[in-house]
Amino acid sequence: MGERLMARRMLRYQVVVNDRPQTFRLGGTPVHVEGARVGVGPDTQHVVWFWAEGAPDFDEIEYTFQVFGTGHPLPEGAQWWGTTARTPEGLVWHLYQVSRQEQA
Repeated sequence: MGERLMARRMLRYQVVVNDRPQTFRLGGTPVHVEGARVGVGPDTQHVVWFWAEGAPDFDEIEYTFQVFGTGHPLPEGAQWWGTTARTPEGLVWHLYQVSRQEQA
């Protein structure tokens, strides 16, 4: 009793499939990934959603992620975080943490 409760939450983030690293400040590491498309029609953007815990009191750490398709080359030191189920188009995406210098 009298303990302050942290407002822990599971939060969703979106990484665009565009061959570029994207940086996020997270209170936890990804626990699940899922492929999706944003919009309607054949030319809509592919994205990978991932979920991670967060709260206003969590110390946030900067992570840089990039999405790779199956068979695509991976940068040196890339760390795997998750793989999506096959999309309706037959694609499978892989979420990797990459070095910030990959953004150059």
